[in-house]
Amino acid sequence: MRRRPALILFLAFAAFLFAAPRAAAQNNYEIQVYGYDMVEPGHTMVELHSNFTIDGSKQITDGLYPTNHAEH
Repeated sequence: MRRRPALILFLAFAAFLFAAPRAAAQNNYEIQVYGYDMVEPGHTMVELHSNFTIDGSKQITDGLYPTNHAEH
């Protein structure tokens, strides 16, 4: 009978996964992660990356959101 809490937890997790809604849209931006040297303990390193599309698409095409004046 000790396996019962684990079984209940597994079934609840499985129900959560199958009940999650499907994503209905996407965009055409990629996120790339680059390796870097480790910083010394007690120090912090922050990087900021942004993209702006000056002249992009203006209508939804094949489920992709428009990119005109989009900032990411």
